[in-house]
Amino acid sequence: MTEDFFGELRQLQRHVESVQQLMSDMQDRIPQHAVGTDAQGAVTVRLAPDGLPASITAATDWQRRQRPEQIGSAVIEAFGSAMSEQMAVWTRAFEDGKWQERAEQLEEMPGSTVTAAPSAAPVGHGLPERDLRYVIPRRLDEVAEDMLSAFAALERLDEVLAEPPQASGGSTGRRVVITVAKGSLVECDIDPAWVAGQSSVGLNRAFAEALDAARAEFTRIEEAGAVGLSHLQLDGLLNEALAIMQNPQRFID
Repeated sequence: MTEDFFGELRQLQRHVESVQQLMSDMQDRIPQHAVGTDAQGAVTVRLAPDGLPASITAATDWQRRQRPEQIGSAVIEAFGSAMSEQMAVWTRAFEDGKWQERAEQLEEMPGSTVTAAPSAAPVGHGLPERDLRYVIPRRLDEVAEDMLSAFAALERLDEVLAEPPQASGGSTGRRVVITVAKGSLVECDIDPAWVAGQSSVGLNRAFAEALDAARAEFTRIEEAGAVGLSHLQLDGLLNEALAIMQNPQRFID
């Protein structure tokens, strides 16, 4: 057991805590809602905090504003307008936050020398502390082997997810089909012959059905990915790594 090994573990712990704190601070600055419309005002899209549409609403006089075959494109345009509004609000909120400076400090951390005393409060100390009292000691080589296996599995998962997953949902009869990805409205296909005879009430009902179905399918896909990650037992491995740093002697024998 070398001091260099524990120094690297402590450095990794501080880096992870710093990244978590930065991401938490940034998340708090994200606008909870943003609204956008197409240039003709035929469609309004309201964003949810996750970046996906919370609602899609056609104006009562949408037929005067857009041709039936263009209404799907109007939805995408309205979504883009809402995203632009969200980014503008976010940019203004970040102007005084010194986020670039904090991010640059994080980039320098992996190559820096660990000089802080063990008792020093780490960056991100406001995060909940883990209860390590019940971590069962294992041989260090076993923990290291499991961590290497987990990292390899994460690399394979990253390759699989290189192409962001998409999910589609349709209204009754699939007259409206909406496709979403993480934080994005990818496509909105609408049957032009059907929509030509629809009032805003019927169209909005179809929007709601398709959007709900697409969001539900996307949630299912994300949850399936989370289950795959849970099999790696990353949380338990992190607890073991932290326990090693706190009391190395328990893991030597």
